[in-house]
Amino acid sequence: MDAEISESIGSLVLSAYRKSVNTYMSKHNGQRLHTWHVSDFTSPCIRKTYYQRLYPEKYDAKKNSIFFLGNIIHEHTPLSKINELTMCYDIETDQPVSIDEVLLMPRNSLKTIITGTLDDLLQYGNDFIIADKKTFNGSSGYKKTSPDSQYSLQLSIYRVLLQKNYGIDAKYGCLLYLDKSNDLAESPIPFELLPIEDTKVIMKEILVELCSDKLPKPNVCWMCNGNNRKGAIYCPYVELCKQDGGR
Repeated sequence: MDAEISESIGSLVLSAYRKSVNTYMSKHNGQRLHTWHVSDFTSPCIRKTYYQRLYPEKYDAKKNSIFFLGNIIHEHTPLSKINELTMCYDIETDQPVSIDEVLLMPRNSLKTIITGTLDDLLQYGNDFIIADKKTFNGSSGYKKTSPDSQYSLQLSIYRVLLQKNYGIDAKYGCLLYLDKSNDLAESPIPFELLPIEDTKVIMKEILVELCSDKLPKPNVCWMCNGNNRKGAIYCPYVELCKQDGGR
């Protein structure tokens, strides 16, 4: 095949693929509610969450490929009839709030409300399990054998929201890790969720930090110190954090 034709065909197909991905992701990245989100409370560094509220990152279509596979998996692999369940909860009043109520509330009234979307709720005998699917790269031979701390907290917060909104208490959590480097090889990691009252205490402590006029203490970790398998910096606020006294 002529080299010029080969290059043109390759460019055409690649362009069509990227357009398709961007179209798909734009449909699945709808407007978020203007509340706190569970991911805000489970970030390894709460200062990063604080900065995100002050200086929101602009949407970057170049990052679509990072989330594309995860979105496809979540959309096409429901594990139960109850899946992709979005719930809202007022941390201060300890009361559930419906999405319709949130949409009608002025933004300055949303500072104590948190929103979360539970992946799947399964039943195990008389107990319930909150399950969540997570992709990871195990190309270096790394295998998941225990839940990441931020994800175990994420599911424990879902337990609070589920109990307050639907009266269902899920005692167990399970993270289904899928290895992108090995045909999505599955590693289910079951564990007991934190007691509801203990999780409420954690949520209130984080809320105080995020609503304070004082910057939360930085947590120098894999997101900003380069001590990860790629040696990458994942926090866009590193320089600002240094200026504000971060290490």
